[in-house]
Amino acid sequence: MSSYDLMSTKIIRRRYAVVNFLIWFATALPLAVSVLLVQSRGLSLTQIGFVLGAYSLIIVLLELPTGGLADAAGRKRVALVAHGLAVVSSLLLLFAFSFPAYLAAMGLYGVSRALASGALDAWYVDALLAADPNVDLQPALAEAETVTMLALAAGTLAGGALPRLFAGLPPDGAAVLTPLAMPIAAALAVRLLVLPAIWLLIKETRLQDVAVRWQDGFRQVPGLVREAAGLSRSNPRLMLLMAASVVTGFALMSLESFWQPFFAALPAVAERGPAATTWLGVIMAGNFAAGIAGNLLSPRLGRLLAAGDRKRHALLAGLSRLAQGIFMLSLAVSSALVPAAGFFWLVYLTSGVGLSPHATLVNEEIPAARRSAMLSVQSLAFFAGGFLGGAVLGRVADELSVATAWAIAGALVAASIIPYAVLARQDEAAGAWLVSAQAGRVESDAGN
Repeated sequence: MSSYDLMSTKIIRRRYAVVNFLIWFATALPLAVSVLLVQSRGLSLTQIGFVLGAYSLIIVLLELPTGGLADAAGRKRVALVAHGLAVVSSLLLLFAFSFPAYLAAMGLYGVSRALASGALDAWYVDALLAADPNVDLQPALAEAETVTMLALAAGTLAGGALPRLFAGLPPDGAAVLTPLAMPIAAALAVRLLVLPAIWLLIKETRLQDVAVRWQDGFRQVPGLVREAAGLSRSNPRLMLLMAASVVTGFALMSLESFWQPFFAALPAVAERGPAATTWLGVIMAGNFAAGIAGNLLSPRLGRLLAAGDRKRHALLAGLSRLAQGIFMLSLAVSSALVPAAGFFWLVYLTSGVGLSPHATLVNEEIPAARRSAMLSVQSLAFFAGGFLGGAVLGRVADELSVATAWAIAGALVAASIIPYAVLARQDEAAGAWLVSAQAGRVESDAGN
């Protein structure tokens, strides 16, 4: 009997939505002000870019082993440890007043993200497939991404408003609890709710029959990692998808690292004084609202592009990346709030459109027993790109400008249509062969 037989796909989707919302709401609370906070505590853009790049590098180094651990020791167990570490990292970030302290806090958060990456996602996909082997994954994945974006939008709005609500606290940079530090404190509180949510709502009996212990899981990790890496390398389609993920990570790290100082410096925001953080929250929340719209539009756009054709996922993902790159280039040359915010939102809209077709392409290529580890291979590619984006473009932003860094990233994102174009051509050829083979069988049956 499957470990998920007692749950319908509707129950699985609801439970995953609750846990997913809490995780990403906590993640989003500091997003509107976190870079401004560490800047107020004395860090430069180069140092911030280096720390965020190191954060991505830690995820890269741990991505595969932790994905293998989730497959071996259990997705729920690993998720609980991961989000426990996220609680500790939030606490450290609250007390980070120097470059080494900030590096330590974000380094621990990188360990947490590496452990979490792929664990609950793999549980979700496998639970859906076990409950209904014929389930269409793209709508379910698009729904999950929509919940993620909704949580990010709500968390960013709340995080942007908190500094203004606590304006009477000591000035930023002078104490632990300052206006800009309050979103970090709020994130810490929400992360404490994530742990019981995972414990109560995520049901995994996959490992109970063999009584897998943690030490057994660790012993299995090297073999699982080698197998997952080997399976990924031997699959040209996965390699193309990894190449696209590297570029996406490179570009998104530059957006996440530099959007706060970029928008805070625009006259329409800077002149608002203490209310500026609220506007930053609105800007970032608009991004996530655009991401929600992109996820909701994605299945319909895929059907319009190639109804019933297997190439639609690659075609939609590729066109969305091309549009995303064009909008990043437009953002880079914007110098006023209205066009800049509009292009910023369009970048996230097109990113949302491309997420679920990309995820569907990846999941179609990997076996269930190795899903966590192989999803971690894909995530590794994304964070490797993030490391390069943080380290390289941070220096570009400091030495030249944020706009120059974004222009470089946008050009690369537009070029990432190439791997998807190759996949779409392969799928078109495979579809034509299948139609031909079916026609041949019909003619043979008619002749008999």
